Amino acid sequence: MARYPKSEHTEEVKSMLAENEVRLKSIFGTHDQYTGKGMEGHDYKVTIEGYPIRVQWLTKEVKDNPLYGSVVAAGSVEAYTEKFNEENGTCLNEEDVVNQLFITRCTRDPSFAFFTLFKIKSKKEGRMVPFKLNYAQRYLLGILEELRMNGVPIRIILLKARQWGGSTLVQLYIAWVQLFVLEGWYSVIIAQTKDTAKRIKAMYKKVLESLPGFLFGTDELKFSPYEHSSADSVITNKQGEKVRDNVITVASYENFESTRGMDYAMAHFSEVAYWRATETKSAEQVITNIDSNILEEPLTIEVSESTAFGMSGYFYDEYQLAKKGTSSRRAVFVPFFYIENDMLKFSSARERRLFAEELVANRDSDVAPDANSESGQYLYSLWKKGATLEHINWYIQKRKSFHDHASMASEAPSDDVECFKFSGNRVFNIYHIELMREKYAKSPIFTGDVTQGKNSKKVHLVKNKNGLLRIWKQPDDLPTAHRYLAIVDVGGRSQNSDPSCITVIDRWPLRFTGGKLEVVARWHGHIRYDFLAYKAVKIAQYYNNALLAFESNTFDKKKAEATEFVEQGDHIRGILKKVEDEYKNLYMRAATDPEDIRNGVYTKIGFQTNAKTKQDMVDNFVVLFEDDLFIDPDERMYEETAIYEQRPNGSYGNIQGRGNHDDILMTDMIGALISDEMPPPQLVKADYDPQPFRGELNESSL
Repeated sequence: MARYPKSEHTEEVKSMLAENEVRLKSIFGTHDQYTGKGMEGHDYKVTIEGYPIRVQWLTKEVKDNPLYGSVVAAGSVEAYTEKFNEENGTCLNEEDVVNQLFITRCTRDPSFAFFTLFKIKSKKEGRMVPFKLNYAQRYLLGILEELRMNGVPIRIILLKARQWGGSTLVQLYIAWVQLFVLEGWYSVIIAQTKDTAKRIKAMYKKVLESLPGFLFGTDELKFSPYEHSSADSVITNKQGEKVRDNVITVASYENFESTRGMDYAMAHFSEVAYWRATETKSAEQVITNIDSNILEEPLTIEVSESTAFGMSGYFYDEYQLAKKGTSSRRAVFVPFFYIENDMLKFSSARERRLFAEELVANRDSDVAPDANSESGQYLYSLWKKGATLEHINWYIQKRKSFHDHASMASEAPSDDVECFKFSGNRVFNIYHIELMREKYAKSPIFTGDVTQGKNSKKVHLVKNKNGLLRIWKQPDDLPTAHRYLAIVDVGGRSQNSDPSCITVIDRWPLRFTGGKLEVVARWHGHIRYDFLAYKAVKIAQYYNNALLAFESNTFDKKKAEATEFVEQGDHIRGILKKVEDEYKNLYMRAATDPEDIRNGVYTKIGFQTNAKTKQDMVDNFVVLFEDDLFIDPDERMYEETAIYEQRPNGSYGNIQGRGNHDDILMTDMIGALISDEMPPPQLVKADYDPQPFRGELNESSL
């Protein structure tokens, strides 16, 4: 065995090289579709003497099939045939049994049918070869089969890297269902252009032509026009006689009218991110039109697949919803390091070891050598995500062809965040976001709501698993001042508007050097403005009469500028005044409007966000966040942090997209800035009476 000089990273590199072998084995190891050995879900080893595949590894579905069970129990094809004929008075021969075993497995094991019956054109060899699944295809097939075996509708939105055969796998899985599982199960293929859709269908056509006709009691199979339609085809024999009652429709996004009125059970939508909306149609309209005809039944299939193309549009929005679990679709992502072609082998074991040493040595470097390279920190993150050293080696070489990270990430994404290009610049370091998420994010100890008794002013909690109030730490009984800070970001009432957010921050650790602000509770949802104000007061009271700071921009709007206020009537303008009458410990800012001062109004309730205060909020919070001086246990905060950007015009906000918001992050940033103004938290006498807190942050002071 070769000996190498030791370095400070020797042990870690040895561990990395061992793990790399495990990862390579998962991609290139024994994955035999013919015998089933090493294939995902093929957990049952059986031996059948007299069968061409003597030893097989079967799925549970095949293993539990009565025919397979009986033949396995008999020990051989010959023994089973003799027993069957004796018990039933028949003349079954062994070849019939072998054929039935073969067909039985084909109808229940798509990976076996793909390899033994389906032929596709090899890009490398230029000829028709058995459909041998690569690693990425096995991964996707595993998800399709999981959904099928669970008896649920198959709904997938597939975000993918390029050139691994995702569209091929989806279409041939649909073909397998139509050929071997169900009839009357019509399918449709829609791509950006009809030519693209036809190319996808052509794979299906080649499979038909390569199938042995005896499986279906005929000579050969082909597509024939269905009811004289050029867009619809049906599976027939050479004479044009229907063999399988399944229709395949090909259409384009540009002209999808041919799909109207057909009862589809399966749909394949290709490269959906590139379907550009026009005045007359959108991707959502086309897909909804098809989906409305697909029943919510087992083995109905709808797959929308695409590479990434911008952080907006239907595909991006739907993927985000699926990722959050708020969609009927399952989000599936295939990174570049699942793809066998995206690998660059090393010339020797020594070259691989030196590469690993360099990767480890530079893992903390956050500066890229040039515009056509990535930082050591990023390259090491690829390893942490699951890439092999060979994939990272390929990435480094491929990256030299791209002048920015976003373009490379769109072609060869490593995760389902970076692959979407965005117009601005992320404010927060994505690697640090993941570090803080892993360190602090956790489930709340309470979920429900806050309320107040009818005959008592005492505030109490009501448990509800669907409640909008989450608590991570309860207040204690110590009499304190300047400890808790509650911030209110006012959203809208409708489901399409930004939610409102109430965040409670504990400042008690600030008594000591290095102490961290910590979020202990949060209410988040849509609510009427007066109810929001009421709820904010109750939450502040519950947390020992916390300093209550309203983000006042919405409340400061004039009637003509605030349609939601008009909907609720003029009395809404007095909400904050009523809050002031009922709750003393409010954050106040100095009035700067000359009209207010002339009218004797010298302070106003709430924190006002403007271009200057927002810049200060961002700058202050970036320091706290990156120096690990702010704790937020809410998973949603890290999601918002990951999509917070500075736009080309200098403004800040969340990356545009359905379901994207920044209200939780805003309360954290406002709270962190206000906290800097407040006196240190301290113990006080039990009868301490907090007074309104006048902040120094206003338009003139800034």
